[in-house]
Amino acid sequence: MRGYETRAMVTRMQLTHQDAFAVLCVQAADEGRGPVLFGDSIERVRDVVGPFLVGDLFPEIYFEFPLAGDPFLDVTVLLGSLAPGTRIDSPLAEGTGAVLDFYSRAREQDDGIAFGFELDCGKDAVPAAALHFQPRNNKGLVVPFCASVGEPERADLYLAQDDRMPEGWDLSFFGLFRGRPGFPLRVCGYFDEQERLNCATDPARIERAFAQAGFAACAPEMCAQVAQALSLAPQSADFQFDVFPDGSLGDSFAVDLSFDRMPSDEIRESFAHGAGAMLVAQLKEWGIADSRVDLVPDMAFTRALLMEHDDGTTRGYAFVLAPGWLKVRWRNGVLQPAKMYLRAHAGFIKDDE
Repeated sequence: MRGYETRAMVTRMQLTHQDAFAVLCVQAADEGRGPVLFGDSIERVRDVVGPFLVGDLFPEIYFEFPLAGDPFLDVTVLLGSLAPGTRIDSPLAEGTGAVLDFYSRAREQDDGIAFGFELDCGKDAVPAAALHFQPRNNKGLVVPFCASVGEPERADLYLAQDDRMPEGWDLSFFGLFRGRPGFPLRVCGYFDEQERLNCATDPARIERAFAQAGFAACAPEMCAQVAQALSLAPQSADFQFDVFPDGSLGDSFAVDLSFDRMPSDEIRESFAHGAGAMLVAQLKEWGIADSRVDLVPDMAFTRALLMEHDDGTTRGYAFVLAPGWLKVRWRNGVLQPAKMYLRAHAGFIKDDE
């Protein structure tokens, strides 16, 4: 159990996904962080998210919260393999039976794809869950996925936009909102690493890429800021556009700057003196993150319990909270408040971890 702080054995303890998620919520909000970072959202998160924690393995979960402006907490739940016929007992997932069945079958053939739900828990009245689908390079799944959602026209939008993307800007995943006509399709892709490095030193390259993609809501100052952000990415970076039903791009663009997965002490060191510190300093200089970002390193949490099974064997069960990525977003060329995405994980530790 390298990299985990261990605690005493828990005898014959049975943890549900909901139990594990509750532990992660408590840890994220501990030491007075909850009201500062999440407002009152944490009070509804457990009830809203609980029914979405389906599957044999704990889902991949991300806590999303702003680093400036009004505090709130949204949650993304990415599912692992699903048994046939899996359903989610929540009105927020109404009408998702067909897409769950599609994903269950598709995941058996390609375990590299990802599907899940984005829950706007920051709103008093939480809307229907948005859908997230990551076909990666398996573009043949885009059409049947959108058909299973009942929005086949979204596949045409995604594939057409993918065709016009510049080299090194290939699309990989998308998000859509059911039952909201006219709402844009969120399309996302990962920068090829060499392309990220090239863009980080050449804002004009970014401007040319925007023109090819069809994104007009930019200016030289924004392109320079995008380049600066990409130069500070601790690891990889991805990008996001909004595509409207007529095929035009909206006025928003974002980059996600990812962090390496590392133990809690290394995370704190990064935010104190390393890549995390450099990135945070730039966000503060731009005015898109305030002092609440200083609470993020203290949220890092890697802990394992030794759990005894009925046969007398023991295994480590881990809880992890760690920075996943920082989102930097522009609207009409103007920087918006930055957001943190915190990875929340729980589950039995593999023998090689």
